[in-house]
Amino acid sequence: MRKRTKLFLTLAIGLQLYYTPLIIAEQVAGIGSDEIGQDQTALVLDSLHTQEPPGIPAKVDTMVATYYSRFFHGNKTASGERFDRMDMTCAHKTLPFNTLLKVTNPKNNKSVIVRVNDRGPFKKGRQLDLSYAAAKEIEMIKAGVMKLQVEILPEDSLNTKLTEENSEAVE
Repeated sequence: MRKRTKLFLTLAIGLQLYYTPLIIAEQVAGIGSDEIGQDQTALVLDSLHTQEPPGIPAKVDTMVATYYSRFFHGNKTASGERFDRMDMTCAHKTLPFNTLLKVTNPKNNKSVIVRVNDRGPFKKGRQLDLSYAAAKEIEMIKAGVMKLQVEILPEDSLNTKLTEENSEAVE
């Protein structure tokens, strides 16, 4: 009887070890999840037919922002390029370099598109450092520090923007 019990327990534990990763992987993938709605399923199925990934809706986030002081003009940024306070650039702690952000001042609805080329800000409670030119464009110079609406633009918008700039330079 002991051999049968040991064999049964070994088999039960073995099956449990075999199926547990499959169950966890299924939960992580969201298969059978109630979170996937009819609209999302249709979007994914449609993207399979067109060979294009489903569009990711733009996420607008509120960030506390400041702008660089004159002291940093000409210094090297974390990306290796020289900081120019008159360029439309910004610093963010984690976003990849060359990510484009649409930054909007909610008090006057003025917005500007900036490119991440540096790391920072390193003062607690702040998420974004704008160049002087970007801050001036949205009229936040007087405030110094303010909450702004930030939208991450799709990757292909950088290529589109560069192509537009190059075509304007040729004309």
